[in-house]
Amino acid sequence: MKLNSADRPSWQEIARESPATKRYWALWNSLYLKDGVIYRKWENNDGGFYRRQLILPKSRIQEILRKTQDNTSGRHFGLIKILRKTRERFYWDRLRADVEKWCR
Repeated sequence: MKLNSADRPSWQEIARESPATKRYWALWNSLYLKDGVIYRKWENNDGGFYRRQLILPKSRIQEILRKTQDNTSGRHFGLIKILRKTRERFYWDRLRADVEKWCR
């Protein structure tokens, strides 16, 4: 949808879509395309800092979680640290739930 139009679709156009699509629809204004890749712009509350997070497809989630864990010297650092490190660069629907599942 973001590729096809700069305008946010109406709720009526989204209402029958998946819960994930609805959550991305809610983030519409913070999503942007760069070189055909979609990112989320996250800003802190005062707007003084922002981070660009790659919107990750489901097919890459396990790979990224594995690499994030590997980048912590091969040790399992636990939920909070893996969650923080993952959020530094990536975003996807239900990220926290996936990290929690991964850390079990």
